[in-house]
Amino acid sequence: MARRRMVLRWSVFATACAVAMLAMPGSETVPYHVGWASFALCFGLEQWTPRSTWISLGVYTFVTGAILVERATSGVLGWQETTEIPLMLLLMALMIWHVRRRQQALSDLTDSAARERADSTMRELLTLRTSHEMRSPLMISRGYLEMLMDRTPQGEDLADLQVVDEELARLTRVCERLVRSMRVGSDLEVTDIDIDAVLQETARRWSMVATRSWQVESSELTLQCSGERLRACLDTLIENALRYTERDDDVVLLYARPMRDAIALGVADSGRGFTTDTLRSAAGHASSPGDVLDGVRDDLSQTGLGLSLVRDVATRRGGWVQLGVSPWGGADVSMILPLVPQVPVVPTLRPVQASTTA
Repeated sequence: MARRRMVLRWSVFATACAVAMLAMPGSETVPYHVGWASFALCFGLEQWTPRSTWISLGVYTFVTGAILVERATSGVLGWQETTEIPLMLLLMALMIWHVRRRQQALSDLTDSAARERADSTMRELLTLRTSHEMRSPLMISRGYLEMLMDRTPQGEDLADLQVVDEELARLTRVCERLVRSMRVGSDLEVTDIDIDAVLQETARRWSMVATRSWQVESSELTLQCSGERLRACLDTLIENALRYTERDDDVVLLYARPMRDAIALGVADSGRGFTTDTLRSAAGHASSPGDVLDGVRDDLSQTGLGLSLVRDVATRRGGWVQLGVSPWGGADVSMILPLVPQVPVVPTLRPVQASTTA
């Protein structure tokens, strides 16, 4: 009944317009057009059923048309006034067609958004399930392996078990990066993120995992983005930095630096850094998105998921990934993120010169 509220209101008003046409000889066209205008207004405010639409249109056309023809027959109106009958009917039919198209497009958009939300929920559940199903067997396997290593005396057997343990550890890292990539690919909530707080929290969290000289350089910056994606990218960059550093006193710097209409968010370290060939290779492949990641691989590279994940997040926003040399001669990898999301650019990795500030 709620959906037919406008139909009933217009029916009452249309009846009043028809009565006014009977009561106003010579001025019938005024209430006639007012009735049609009210039809257009009410039809646009509420979604009418096809049956209500065409019955209302037909009845009003017949009643008001009969009045106009009767007045033209009696000489009160000229016969040219009766041309309003088919013209107004045609005009309203076109209006109905356009409104129906708009309503259908809105309905399709709503359905599509609902499907996207459902798909996003399913992807999230799949990610959680996959994470559990992949990590649990690995943790159990490593637990049994550690037990065997504790019971095995020094010798070739222990060396073989250590090789297996290293491979399982590598497989665990691959699984973690794969799950992280799946989470980043999902539609996540976008909010205003305090960059300083994220960098401090990330450095504090990783300082419990690895002994390094952890430093944070940041400004009072905020960025509207997904906090989940931002943390995933920082975790990936830190993993790379830890892989390229070995000593406990090696520096790992997390920084956020303001740029013109953008923020440079990255991780620098005092490790061995990228070779000149690596930076040159990154520059040479900058115009070929498919070969970009191949150009930055070396003997410490592992799955290739790391920089690929960071690059995808940056290019979603219209930014890019930048490779450089840190003030300590190590690696410097940063994401250049526009303050306002832009149309995604061609995915590239860009080399830069050594930084001059810590």
